[in-house]
Amino acid sequence: MKGVKLVIMPLILVSVIALFSFSGCASDGAAPGATTAIQNGMSQAQLEALLADSVANQESINTYRFDLDMDMITDVVGGFDAGKMTIYTRSNGAANVASNQMQMNMEMSMILEGFGEESGSQDLNYDIYMFTDYTYMRMEIPGIGEQWVKMPTTEELETNFNANMVDQQLGPLESAVELELLRYEDVDGVECYVISIVPDMEDLMEWVAQQQGSTQDLDWEEMAMVTDALKKLNYVCYITKDTSMLRRIVIEMEMKFTAEQAGASANDFDTMTMIINMDMKMRDYNEPLSIDLPDEAQDAMDVSDNMFM
Repeated sequence: MKGVKLVIMPLILVSVIALFSFSGCASDGAAPGATTAIQNGMSQAQLEALLADSVANQESINTYRFDLDMDMITDVVGGFDAGKMTIYTRSNGAANVASNQMQMNMEMSMILEGFGEESGSQDLNYDIYMFTDYTYMRMEIPGIGEQWVKMPTTEELETNFNANMVDQQLGPLESAVELELLRYEDVDGVECYVISIVPDMEDLMEWVAQQQGSTQDLDWEEMAMVTDALKKLNYVCYITKDTSMLRRIVIEMEMKFTAEQAGASANDFDTMTMIINMDMKMRDYNEPLSIDLPDEAQDAMDVSDNMFM
């Protein structure tokens, strides 16, 4: 599994970056809670104006809360280390953009099936508190227990921990070239336009390149490789009818790599399929918000920020 894992982990990194950066045609199926199907829809000009208002509104927000679910499934076929890796991530938190503060709780479960003797599962739970000077993290380490650590807050750290998750979603919205109103849908009591987005890929790649600081030594030719491997890419955003604010974003991505595309040997595996689903909800825009560090974090161990890069 060691050789295959060295291939899988960079691909997961590239794919997650693509997930936050790319968009595509939405599926035709209505999600649970959808209202009556739209008969006449809206013109492209109307949808573009709606999207422009939403982007402008998002750029002016100071505070918000979010819930984020993301599942990643990697299925390796052929070769000695064939197997399946499934990662379930559930997180929620809040951000104060004006004061550069963020708080997030994340629960992650990783399940390995196959891969020789490394089959099994592992659960992780941690909290993050990000402030202008320091970022604090509470980790629950199996066999050790709870541990608080802190590290200097850097721009790279902010990006890697998605300090402003909503802002990261503006790239696909700002580069949209084709929009389709799928339906109206109620999201937690708020009626929304449900819109699929197809971006201008050249403009979007330029936007992705601006995020390079978050990827360290990531080879940007790999991004083109990910695009070639894409089999499915759906991006759907939910915009409130009354305030033109993003309320929900749903992204579905499926990629299929050959060993050559993944930079591996033909003996390692035949194909590797990666499926990533993300569902993010945003709420409480510009509501009063205070992010306070728990008392138990005051004695956090000071570590290098490189520890988590």
